[in-house]
Amino acid sequence: MFKAFKSSGFNLEDTHLIHYDRINKLLYIIALSFVWSYNMGIFLHDNVKKIRILKHGRRAKSFFKYGLDYISDKLLNPKGTDLNFITTRFLSCT
Repeated sequence: MFKAFKSSGFNLEDTHLIHYDRINKLLYIIALSFVWSYNMGIFLHDNVKKIRILKHGRRAKSFFKYGLDYISDKLLNPKGTDLNFITTRFLSCT
């Protein structure tokens, strides 16, 4: 989760916030986003397309990165997407 908060996803260090209340709110939002991305990655891996396994036995992407890439792609390119269907189906299972 630390890697996701920093360089691998949300770039928390780029905010330069100094007020405690703002940092606290941002951490809540990032924590919720992390959980959503991670769970979406697991959902996509189980139901849509498996993450390929590399020669050394590890997955090509983490569940977090898989989910984050999918969510960000669908939010940035909303035309012709099935985000509402996938998200509704995913959220109804939780």
